[in-house]
Amino acid sequence: MPRIVFEKYQGNGNDFIIIDSRAFDFHKEFLLNNINAYDLCERNFGIGADGIIFVLNAIEKDNDVNMVIYNSDNSEAEMCGNGIRCLIQYLNDNSLDNYQKKEYRIETKAGLKVSTYQSNKIRVNMGKPIFENNLIPTSISEKIKGIPAQLFETNNFSFIGYSCSMGNPHLVFFVDNLKNIDIKNIGPFFEKNDYFPQKTNVHFCKIINKKNIEVLVWERGAGATLACGTGACAVHSIAFRLGYCAKESTIKLPGGILNIEWSDENDDVYMTGDAKKVFSGKYDY
Repeated sequence: MPRIVFEKYQGNGNDFIIIDSRAFDFHKEFLLNNINAYDLCERNFGIGADGIIFVLNAIEKDNDVNMVIYNSDNSEAEMCGNGIRCLIQYLNDNSLDNYQKKEYRIETKAGLKVSTYQSNKIRVNMGKPIFENNLIPTSISEKIKGIPAQLFETNNFSFIGYSCSMGNPHLVFFVDNLKNIDIKNIGPFFEKNDYFPQKTNVHFCKIINKKNIEVLVWERGAGATLACGTGACAVHSIAFRLGYCAKESTIKLPGGILNIEWSDENDDVYMTGDAKKVFSGKYDY
């Protein structure tokens, strides 16, 4: 695997190296040769990205592709909201007959994700938020309005953290002032906290009003990033259960906005946003 052909995409500034492994199994070569995702994602000596997405042939014939994703620290992720939008935009851009599909069915480690594509907007059914402790997973035992909740204290930080899963674990804090959050110092503390055996994504949120929430992101395996799609869904779901937001909200992230819809525990969460190609190239490993 001396040369890797890739394309790079970003969704709200969350950027990914996309490697199409349907014709030639780059993913198999990646595993067999013990290639480290960190080397490709490193921004000074590599391509530079928050993660790598391998496009594999779908397991089920009715689906489009299978998505395998690695964080920049070489850990495999279950799912990524911004990543799946980047993948869908990639599939749309590289349609052999220039036909733009309206629906895409993507297999992920967190299950099948179905999305619609229209007017360069990608609306993804992200599934139901999970609040069961053992499924997140988290050892937090207390609950507030059915949400696992725990008071966390460190370095003059004292707030209740709420947890849920969107196929991957999330810890959400609602704070008074985001400017007071030293995310690079406290982000790792929460990511690797003992309450989360598989680590967790962390989000610091400011409720602007019932329709708008501002969020800072610390991603598991990637660090401080400009956006997190599954995180935006987790933030909205928890905020709605707590009565902080309406059934539709705009999540303002450092890299842009995502529109999230969820109103009832029986409904799926829908995320709407876009994604764009940055560049393509060949990487000599």
